[in-house]
Amino acid sequence: MRQIKRSDELRLTKGITGFDAEHLIEQDMRMFQSMVYHLVTSEQRAKVWQFIDQPHCVYMQAVVEIDGKMLAILHHRLMPYIAIAKYTEELSFTFLTMPQLHKYFPMRKCLEAATLTTLLTKDQALHSLSAMEWKYVSYFNSQTIGDVMFNTWD
Repeated sequence: MRQIKRSDELRLTKGITGFDAEHLIEQDMRMFQSMVYHLVTSEQRAKVWQFIDQPHCVYMQAVVEIDGKMLAILHHRLMPYIAIAKYTEELSFTFLTMPQLHKYFPMRKCLEAATLTTLLTKDQALHSLSAMEWKYVSYFNSQTIGDVMFNTWD
């Protein structure tokens, strides 16, 4: 009998941390910007405040305001994954689930808060991170899938 995969399961593959990622292709910042601009021109009361693209981060970030709420839209630098979080100037995120925004990110997997806050220990055998990546997970005390995917390890 085939087991149905739960929506909060996500397999972390080798390279998703930004280390051991030679086999992955970097996502395009201009394409990400285009998707974000499409979002803010389509949604009422929406505005782009800034784009943040720091080379030491494994994600690109757009800071947007929608209906008076400041949000961070994160695009993984090496995988077609999008996450939405409350915007703060901290390097940790409170992930949100906003399915109404998913349509603005075609050919990207928009991850939900339940997935990103799942503890790594829950299905650790499911993940295929390299030994070096597991070392960084341990060193930086990463607890959740979101901690690993949207890290600022250096």
